[in-house]
Formats: sequence, C-alpha cells, structure tokens
Amino acid sequence: MSKKIVAAVVSSLAMLAGMQNAVADNNLFKSYAYDTPMASYTEAAGYYDCSAELGAPGRCIDDVDFIDQKFTAGLIFSGDKLIMVSLFAPYDRDLFGRAFGALAKSFGLVALSDGKSVLDLIELSGKVSKDEYTARLTNYESVALNANDLTYSFLEGITSFKGVSNTHSLMASAPANIRGADLIVSGEGDESSIIIKFSFPRLDENKLIQQVKKPVESF
Repeated sequence: MSKKIVAAVVSSLAMLAGMQNAVADNNLFKSYAYDTPMASYTEAAGYYDCSAELGAPGRCIDDVDFIDQKFTAGLIFSGDKLIMVSLFAPYDRDLFGRAFGALAKSFGLVALSDGKSVLDLIELSGKVSKDEYTARLTNYESVALNANDLTYSFLEGITSFKGVSNTHSLMASAPANIRGADLIVSGEGDESSIIIKFSFPRLDENKLIQQVKKPVESF
C-alpha cells in the first residue's frame, strides 16, 4: 500500500505563516494532563504496564477513540509524572489523511524528519520561492517514505512564520505550554504504523533545566 500523500496539500498547510494568542490548557490529549502522577492510571481502569514496548516508564490502554479510529494509547512518564501521550494504530492511507487533517485544524506544520535529518519548514520558507519550497518538501517526503520513516512535526496555534527565521527561534518566543504533535509513519508493509505523539516540548525543557540547576552534594 502506497504511503505517498499529495505533497501540495502538505505544502499549502505548511506555508501558513505567527502564533495565535490563545494557549491551550496543559492537557496532552483529551483529558490526559501533563504532570499527572503515574499512580492515577490503574489496572482497574484498564491500564497496563508497557514500559518495555515504549522504552520508558509507561502505561498503555487499548481502544481509545480518536478521529473514528480505535488507537492504543501509550502514556510516557518521567519521575512518575506524565510527559507524553502516544497513539498507535496500523497504517491506513485514509487514517493518515484524517489524522493530518485533524492536526492541521489547530496545529501548524513546522518540520519533517526522516530520523537522520530535519527539514525545517520555517527556515526553508524564508529562503526559497514557493515553487522550490514545494519541490524540496515533496522530495524530502518521498525519500523518507520510501525509507519507511517520516515524522511530521506540528506546533499548536501556529498560523504564520512571520518574524521568525527557524523552528528554534519560534520555540524561543513561544508560550511555555505550547503543545507539540508528531505524526509518524513508520515500518514496512503489514508492519507499517501510524503514531501520533502529543507533548509540551518547552515544559519538558524547563523541567530539565531545573533539574540541572539543582544543587548537588560534594563528591
């Protein structure tokens, strides 16, 4: 099954150019709130330990409804506090289209990644013409999909790229609780998957900075 999508559609959405004033609450996905204790997600409520599969302390639950699809939700924790929600489902072209469309309603596409490099769409849009922008995006997308590993990175509330030169500068001026979403197409053939990851990248960064600043004992 081909994973190729119409790059012109991706391009038109990606060329949206600033940031809305409204900022969402600290909910990663639906009612899953950032920093919720792991103890809140119990076996009695249907959650099970899937740390080995997630590669980090985590809990999973099956049959989570989103865009007319049943997903397995993986909750990832740091210090026993929730920091990310990932949704997993087998790859389906129609599902990909629904997922992309749902994210594009309130998130702006800012970058693509193939696991080895990153195509910063904000930086690209400021350097090339619209036609060349579309051509480069299309080529990057095609090569990454053929290699079975492509991530579309979104940020919530992004409506334009005006006044910023790249994704790094955008993040530096963004609200601390700006929500990020990664739409991932991964795997080959029947093993292909769609993964949607929701996070608060700046909150995670600030938390790490605070940990680094903590005083340490003499050694």
